[in-house]
Amino acid sequence: MVLELLSNRHLFRNEFLHSAHRLLRVCQVFGTVPWEVTLFAHVTQPLSSWRERLFRTLNALYSLALGLAVLSATVLQHAEFDHHMPFVTHMLYISEYSMENGVVMMVLIGCHYQRDCYRHYGEQLLAVAVDLSLCGGTVDFPRIETIFNRVLACIALFFAGVLTVDLLYNDLVVWRFARSSAVYTLSNVINVLALLQYAYVLYVLYFCYYDTNRLLASYNRHLLVRGTDDTRYERRRGAHEIVLPAGALYDYAHLIDLLRRTHLRLAQLLEQANGCFGVLIVFTTTASFVVLSLQFFEIYRATTVRPWTVTDTYLLVYTVLWIVLHAAKVLMILYPAHLVQRERDRTGPILCHFNPAALDSALNSALAKFSSQLLHVQGPQTACGVINLEMTLISTMVGALTTYLVILIQFDTAITQGQTADSNGPSSSPSLPNDTNTPGNGTTI
Repeated sequence: MVLELLSNRHLFRNEFLHSAHRLLRVCQVFGTVPWEVTLFAHVTQPLSSWRERLFRTLNALYSLALGLAVLSATVLQHAEFDHHMPFVTHMLYISEYSMENGVVMMVLIGCHYQRDCYRHYGEQLLAVAVDLSLCGGTVDFPRIETIFNRVLACIALFFAGVLTVDLLYNDLVVWRFARSSAVYTLSNVINVLALLQYAYVLYVLYFCYYDTNRLLASYNRHLLVRGTDDTRYERRRGAHEIVLPAGALYDYAHLIDLLRRTHLRLAQLLEQANGCFGVLIVFTTTASFVVLSLQFFEIYRATTVRPWTVTDTYLLVYTVLWIVLHAAKVLMILYPAHLVQRERDRTGPILCHFNPAALDSALNSALAKFSSQLLHVQGPQTACGVINLEMTLISTMVGALTTYLVILIQFDTAITQGQTADSNGPSSSPSLPNDTNTPGNGTTI
């Protein structure tokens, strides 16, 4: 038994490391994961004390350089292009820049501050996988690896397209392109990779919940078949069901109690993950709301206010790309949380299918304890107690975006009418140009 447990732990640890290896390496390149981070202790040979200090110092300087690059480019962008904007739009751009740099600094500093969390989550999730293997299940780490490798490939292709459009929009001027890329592309890459770490943890939790429910459904079916000779219980098995050997003797009370403890550990890990990434989620969601408002407003102005040029075509494509990006950011937060909550809430109905008239008192006690525990882990997930991580947040954001877009259009119409009235007056003075999208201005993040 001990050899089997050690073998399972070694196997799952290797699969876990393989599934997270590429994501960790990409995140380390962009400073969103410390360079010395390992998911498990004793995986790599520890560095000597002076080498570890040197390594951390170089990593801190690298993160500082990334943060200063984004901050300096933002100051230059604001000073050169944003002073001609109307007051309301100007304030929104300042809010956007502040949140953008706040998110970047939060990620670059926070990953060093919480470096121990990576090993903590790795050890806890590995322990859950081992417990599930003792119950007859297995976490599908190869599938998780496939999902996130594809996501990383899509992210790389998306930002390659963004950089191409940005270069064309800035008339192939290298300095403008470098500044615009630092302000918008680099900051968003850092933000997306930080959110991808949150999504990875939630996807592992989702597959653990999914495997727990499969085991419970299979136990229930096996108990029904074992407790009756009626062939009507021998219905066709689903493709997702775990098949247990016919006639096998299992201590189902012990297995269900082990699954109960595993379910509780998963709920605690989910709460810890939401607490660890809570501030980032709140800032990202708020920034995405501001940026989406500005982007839709820019589309309105580009298509209704000014004569159309080739530069406007690049700007329109660029704007649509950022709308897609920020909508994807919100989905990257909400969809994994939705999957985890849906699978977590399925456990209760599965327990209700167990036969309450069974004569096994230990089994009934384990089921009652499991059901009582579920009453305390239900409810929506939250980020800092401010945002409920549910898909209904999307409809709320759509309604608010519509309202704010109407307000921005009304402000823009009033300003345009006021400028027109001043220019037609007897003592008219030249008004400031209303076109704020000069080549090199880029767009919002």
